[in-house]
Amino acid sequence: MTEENLNPKMNIGEKLKSAREKAGLSIDEVQKDTKIQKKYLVAIENDDFEALPGKFYVRAFVKTFANAVGLNGDKFVEDYLPNNNVTGEVKSDAKPVKDQALIASRVVRPTPTETKAKMDFRKYLPLGVIAVIVVIVLVVVGFAVVKTHNDSSDSAPTNSKVTVSNDDVKKKPAKKKVTKKTTLKKGETKVEPVKDSTSDFTVQTGDDTSKLELSATRFTTASVKINGNQVWTGSLTPTVGHSVDIPKDAKEVNISLNNAPISSVKLNNKAVVMSAPAQGQSATQRQMNLKFNN
Repeated sequence: MTEENLNPKMNIGEKLKSAREKAGLSIDEVQKDTKIQKKYLVAIENDDFEALPGKFYVRAFVKTFANAVGLNGDKFVEDYLPNNNVTGEVKSDAKPVKDQALIASRVVRPTPTETKAKMDFRKYLPLGVIAVIVVIVLVVVGFAVVKTHNDSSDSAPTNSKVTVSNDDVKKKPAKKKVTKKTTLKKGETKVEPVKDSTSDFTVQTGDDTSKLELSATRFTTASVKINGNQVWTGSLTPTVGHSVDIPKDAKEVNISLNNAPISSVKLNNKAVVMSAPAQGQSATQRQMNLKFNN
């Protein structure tokens, strides 16, 4: 925006306000840009130059305001404020005069609050610096102590004595608890189902060898493995069963049954009763695992 667009009949405040509005700026934005307090900017727009801190600041404030809203501040002041004219009326016969060079920092006077804050900051600054130095010294000293301690531990003398207390001598590794097996008499056999299992059983017997007997009330098929080796597979009928001799070194016997509900399994004339099948498991196809603990 140029001064040619200004209405020469307008007052200084009206010219600046018009330029500000055309530039799309608010008073707050101009204050942020110029560092001039808002109340002085409003006073200038109202041609109330008496509200400014003093005549010395009139030209500086007007010039800064004009530059902020897109005008040529130097020319604006020379044209409309010659010889510190602060009446607010524009003089068409005014002659240009040299603008006084003002430093921006002299234009805005700090408020009492800002002055007090700066004084407090300067007052406590040395204390803050001292506190930071103390913290740094403590950290360095702590690091040196830790490093010295570690170095001393790593470089222990070879002839240093090691003292073993009585408590250390008394401490011995805890022995594993061994479950004592019950010795059964000859002719005794004990079959127990494994907890939470529908197919596993533990077997204890006082005999050297055992006899497994399989039978069925209807036609079915079965197979037997001893220590992982299949020793028999065949059919069972109501009239024809099957028996398998289990040697002394047998650790595990696996029995597979079809039509399991109609089958019968005995070990040394002791019935081995299957639990109900697990959920989702077939009731006809069943597996029995006898684990010998002799």
